This record gives sequence, structure tokens and C-alpha cells, in this order.
Amino acid sequence: MATKLTLAPVAPKDLGRIRGLPRARNHTAKFPSRLQKSARVAKSGLRRWQDAQPAPTAPKNPEVRIKAVKPTERQFAKLRAIARSTSTTEVLNQRMSQDSFLGTLYTALTTYEYMQLEAEYKSRKASNRSAATVEAEWAAIQKAAQGAFAAAGLKAVSPGQLSAFSKALRANTANRDAIIKIANTGVSVGASARLGSGFTATATFVPTVAKLVDRLPDLIIPIPDLCSRPFAEGSFTRHFGSSVSLSVRITYWCPTWTNPFRTCTKTVTVAGVSWSVGVSVGYRVSCCGATVWGQGTAQACATIVGVRLCASCTATITGVAGIARTPNGTNCNYGLGISVSLRCTLFGSTIFSASAPFGWTIAGPCPPAGLCR
Repeated sequence: MATKLTLAPVAPKDLGRIRGLPRARNHTAKFPSRLQKSARVAKSGLRRWQDAQPAPTAPKNPEVRIKAVKPTERQFAKLRAIARSTSTTEVLNQRMSQDSFLGTLYTALTTYEYMQLEAEYKSRKASNRSAATVEAEWAAIQKAAQGAFAAAGLKAVSPGQLSAFSKALRANTANRDAIIKIANTGVSVGASARLGSGFTATATFVPTVAKLVDRLPDLIIPIPDLCSRPFAEGSFTRHFGSSVSLSVRITYWCPTWTNPFRTCTKTVTVAGVSWSVGVSVGYRVSCCGATVWGQGTAQACATIVGVRLCASCTATITGVAGIARTPNGTNCNYGLGISVSLRCTLFGSTIFSASAPFGWTIAGPCPPAGLCR
């Protein structure tokens, strides 16, 4: 059995090989010249600074034209595995490209819609309704289903094949339940439309945008000779991690018995996935100010049908602020705020974008009078 892909940290020496990774830039700030009265006041200042940092603007992912994948029990099982996993890499573990993932999602949702109306057809046939009317309505539904598959590239699907698709979905209860769960997460985006010759089945990944504010105690690094040399240099690693919804905005067939040609655009949640990444923070500090820089990436890649496809999370320092200088016995604590931009991608599309402002404290001597002007 092949080894499961997981997000793994990329060595700093290899970061330059990653396409699209922002460059690590230097960010400089001075410490406040005025001495704050207490650590409590400094902590309040850090909180105000963190609260003032904005969440990032939601990135716009490309709209992808769907290439439908033939509905089979095997394909449904792959989608179920993704839905049950908490790993951002499970799509790659299932040997899916962006096209096959979105194509499988589309045909799963379309097959589920057909399966529901197939059940209603059997119910109506067993009732006292006019048989001719029921058959005419069912024929219209079958025609609409054929059009829905054809719009995504599966052309000339026969009524018998439609029944086979439905049977493949019903063949495995776990598969069926997973796809029903995905369908039930759907939230409509805009008005419904009519399936016709101009209908295009499309999808795009919907990013989660957030601001992650860490209220944990600051990292404290002692530098005993902070003011007796031009500057001190070093580095540390800050780790970030959370969970995010793997969501897709998708346009697909969503019929009713009396409106068989209806289409909807919905945002559906396929899975809840976790991520983690560490940023290597480099610093150069004196008792007057600091310069920081850094980035980090965790990545997993696979070659599928000759194409290298990746899932990744990156962390990049985007700013620094001098927050406070407070007394600590005969010494001082120097408080900094560091802004980090976090971004997770799948197939090059952003699924998570966040800002993460956190605090860092340096413990060292207080600056001699008149040194920091």
C-alpha cells in the first residue's frame, strides 16, 4: 500500500524552489521611548494592537469548468474517503486531480438528485395518478438529467445508464450517506436558473478567511547583553494550526418533479480538514528596536497523470510593531507584535487565508539615557 501523503515542513534551503511563495522581507520597528508602568499595561497594548490588525481580503479563486467523471461506486468511495478525512492531503491520497475531484463531486450531486426523483417516480407510479401523465413527466426528468451530464462532458447518457448511476450510489450505504451529507450542507448562492443549451457547469474553491488572535503568554527570549553591542541576532520557530472547511461553490442540476430543468449554484462543504505550519522567525534586535523576517511552508505533492499537484500551507511575516517597554526589576522587557500571513492551498487555489498577530518579548537591560533617539 502506498504511503499516505501528509503536510511536511519544507527545509529553508528549499523554499526558493516553491513557485508563488512570497519572498521573506525585513520588517523594522522601534521600541516605545516611554517606559510603560507595568506588564499589565503592556499586555493591554498588545491586545489593542492585535485587535486592530485586519483580516485579509478574501482571495478570488478561478472558476473551473467541470469535466464530469462517470459515476461509479469506486468514485463515490473516493469522495467518501475525502469527506471522512481531516487531512488536507486526502484528495491527493485518492489520486485525484482538481478536474477529477470537482468532476466526481458534480456527478455525485447530480446522481443523488436523480436518485431522489427516481424514488418519487416509483411512488407516483404506485399511486392513483394518471399513468400517461406520470410517464410523460418522468421522460422530461430523464431528458433533463441527460442534459445535466452532457453539460459537463458526459454526452449521450441513456436512461438505462442513468438507472445504473443511481444503482451505483445506492450500492454502498456509507457512500450514499456521505454524499447525502455533502448535499445537505449546500447553501444557495443567488437565484436558480434553467438548464438549457447555454448552461455551463462550473465550480470554484471557497476560501475561509479569518484572523487568528493568540491570547497565550508571549514568547520571552532573554538577551543579557542587549545594549552592550550593536545588535543581537537569532531565530525561533512559531507554530500555527487550526481546522478549516473544504468548501466548493458549484453550479449543478437541482430539479423538482414539476421543475425538472432547474439548476442551482450552492456552496457545499465536502470535509473539515486540519492544517499546521511553522514560521521560522529571524531577528536582529538592539535595545532601541528590532528587525524581523521569516517564512515557512508545509507541503505535500503527488504526480497524477503526469502532472505534479500539491497541497500546502505557508506562513510569512508581514510586519512588526514596537508595543511596549516595561520595567522588570533593574532590567526591561521589550514587547513586540509580529504579523503573520497564513495561506493554505489545494491545486493552487486558496482554501484558507488568515492573519495571525502574536506577541514576542525580549528581556534585557534598559537602554542608557539618550541612546535611543
